[in-house]
Amino acid sequence: MVRRKRARAAAFAKARCKTLDIARFLNFPGSGFRGETWRKLVERARAFPAGAQRAWGIPFKMAPERAGARALLLRNGDEAGLPIGARADCLCVLHLFHKLPDDPATYTEAAPVGEYELRYSDGALHRRPIRARLDAQIPESPGPAQMAVPFGMYLPLDPTAPFVTATPGMPLGSQGSHWGRRQHGIFIPGGEPLLCVIRNPHPGKTIRELVIRGLVNSPILVAGVTAYRGTDHPFRHLARRMYRVRKSDHAPVKVGSLEVDLGAVARVDRTLGARGKPWLRSPYAGLTTAVEPEKKGEDIFSIYGARDATVSARIAGCARPLDFSLGQAYETGASARGGIVLERLGGAKQWMQVEIVDGSTGRPTPARLHISGPAGEYIAPYGHHEQINANWFEDYGADVKVGGRSYAYVPGVFVTDLPVGDLYVELFKGFEYEPTRCKVTVRPGQKKLTLRVQRWKDLRSKGWVTADTHVHFVSPHTAWLEAQCEGVNVVNLLASQWGRLFTNVGDITGRLGIVEGDTVVWVGTENRNHMLGHISMLGTKGLPVFPMCGGGVAESWMGDPDFRTLTEWARECKRKDGVVIRPHFPYCGFTEDPALAVAGVVDALEIAPEPKAGFAVEEWYRYLNNGYRVAVVGGTDKMGAYCALGWKRTYAQLDPRHPFTYENWARAVRAGRTFTTNGPLLGLTVEGNRIGETIHLSAGGARLQADAVAESAWPLGRIEIVQNGRVVASESSRAGARKIAVSAKLFFSSSGWIAARCGGVERTPAEYTAAHTSPVYVACGRKKPFDGPALQHMLQLTRGGIEYLETLSTRFSDRDQERMIRVYREAERHLVGRLQERGHGVAIL
Repeated sequence: MVRRKRARAAAFAKARCKTLDIARFLNFPGSGFRGETWRKLVERARAFPAGAQRAWGIPFKMAPERAGARALLLRNGDEAGLPIGARADCLCVLHLFHKLPDDPATYTEAAPVGEYELRYSDGALHRRPIRARLDAQIPESPGPAQMAVPFGMYLPLDPTAPFVTATPGMPLGSQGSHWGRRQHGIFIPGGEPLLCVIRNPHPGKTIRELVIRGLVNSPILVAGVTAYRGTDHPFRHLARRMYRVRKSDHAPVKVGSLEVDLGAVARVDRTLGARGKPWLRSPYAGLTTAVEPEKKGEDIFSIYGARDATVSARIAGCARPLDFSLGQAYETGASARGGIVLERLGGAKQWMQVEIVDGSTGRPTPARLHISGPAGEYIAPYGHHEQINANWFEDYGADVKVGGRSYAYVPGVFVTDLPVGDLYVELFKGFEYEPTRCKVTVRPGQKKLTLRVQRWKDLRSKGWVTADTHVHFVSPHTAWLEAQCEGVNVVNLLASQWGRLFTNVGDITGRLGIVEGDTVVWVGTENRNHMLGHISMLGTKGLPVFPMCGGGVAESWMGDPDFRTLTEWARECKRKDGVVIRPHFPYCGFTEDPALAVAGVVDALEIAPEPKAGFAVEEWYRYLNNGYRVAVVGGTDKMGAYCALGWKRTYAQLDPRHPFTYENWARAVRAGRTFTTNGPLLGLTVEGNRIGETIHLSAGGARLQADAVAESAWPLGRIEIVQNGRVVASESSRAGARKIAVSAKLFFSSSGWIAARCGGVERTPAEYTAAHTSPVYVACGRKKPFDGPALQHMLQLTRGGIEYLETLSTRFSDRDQERMIRVYREAERHLVGRLQERGHGVAIL
């Protein structure tokens, strides 16, 4: 028993290396190597690394930096013997083959260009050819040598880092500040000489000498030799796996740093804590904005390397680093040292099919998926990132990181590799499905894993369709997949300009793009001006409304002129049967908002729902209180993997007599049958009239019955009815409720409007959830609503736009500038006229 334990421990012994000093044998560059023929080879040799070096984790003693000779050169007929005097499983040699320009030979695959001979202390010999293309690169066969590796081992890069400084020897275009290359996550330094391994068939014998021979006219250069003792080939790496460091009693430890000699740490991830019943019951399930707090989180290390690699960890409280065997941790699950354990996470991996079933239909359905192991380590499905790059415009694949958790957007059936053992799963499919967390166990040999999501509400059956009015950068098909996973029916993917960057312009077709599975995608444009504002052109048919951007460099390119006002953009969009949305109202420039309202060319304002009415909502109320009818919609402005598509969305109710098409959705938005939400489902009726409709009363007015109800997968704390901008009725639930309602009798003596809004429970993870309906309008006689201070506010904005256009605006031409200013002058005259009608002393300047 003791012998077996000792034998097993020896199987995971630390790799041992003996570096050989071959300085006295080096002869190149030196006398006799002159002329143009040798110039390039001299340059290559001078570029070799110098002194004590590590190549692929293996130590070498190379020539000093100032040494005259940097390598041992051998040609046909040359021979050199290097003393070894050690036992070894293999010899690691740094070498380079250089075909001379005047060498007429053609070196075919595997043709010997040199030879290594191991001479043992007992007189035995072992010869090993240096093979062209296999052990050495040759010009006749471009590409790397199959059995040798470049001097510099590939290393991990953080693709989310904002900048990587170029280093000497770094291949042009592979790293530096090139963002695209960094997304590979790999730094490939390459470099010469190559590193080749000579396997020793007699590891129990002492190698007395290594004899090197040149066999052809072109030379072999040798720059370093190391004797290696280990259990496996030093270049053969174990598959990358996740590990953690803990005490043998499972108590956590603080790891200051962790290094691998014959490999590397690919990535370090911080978990939110171990999974278990508290995680399964957590109120953060499905939430995107509220970040799930860390509870005893720990660092998870993704490590790859050779079987004989040593993992050195600096542990808080330990004077010296602790060394662990990577091979032992990989193969047995753990490597222990001094009461501390390097533990491999998860069992053996196996490929299998995963199916996500909609419990209401029994059919597979796409969903947003999070899988983690018991320690909280994220396990990405194949084709998705374990480390999601959430920077702006840097990762727009089918991944997202929200709420502190990583997710993959997956179809209803997919194939991936999963570790055997317990897994923890979160599934999300929009606001009408229960956010689902569950524990599953993958058995050895299991071929299929079935997961389920359950619908709790079906507004779709009542004519409601969901939409994200504001998505950027992703491809139309990726947008479609993400929408399917998020329960979104309409995706408005918007092309635009960001300085000299144009995005999604090649996806514009002037017609509906993707129609499949109750989800449609249309590529429109977001037209932007840094001062006048932004405006979205949805569903524009035919040619797009260009130019997309103008004005300052925050939106357009340096020197680009202003050419069109937002109002002119909107009018052309409407002529092309499009829907006009004022995105992220009233931010990103709102100088022209009054002109848009006066012209009546905006169908809806994109307002983020908030638990308490903020500036955006109050600004919208100013327009409604003056009779400018405009609906509310929700859109994410998604521009990266930090944002889930549709987490702010629009619900629009279609005419039940007509099918779901993009055109019918557009009609519903234009009619104002909408509400904006980031979670709750909100309804409102006034005397049986739906959102967006108008109730006509006599000039004397009347009392009206208003009823509102909100439902949510997360607890609701409050619902309110708003009349002409004031909360006139509310109901609340301090403990939170999945459903909450309010009713009120409201008297109208003049024209106005009614809307409903709701919010989550304060001081809970879901407190940010909210929704707001578009109004039900009330018309008393022929008088329009009037709010003098709000009109004065609109007038000042309009005059600010005139001043900008007349002074700072970059002009396309004087004639076009005059045309743009006329748009503002028309709005100014309208606003002044309304104020003067009510006795406000203002005049056109």
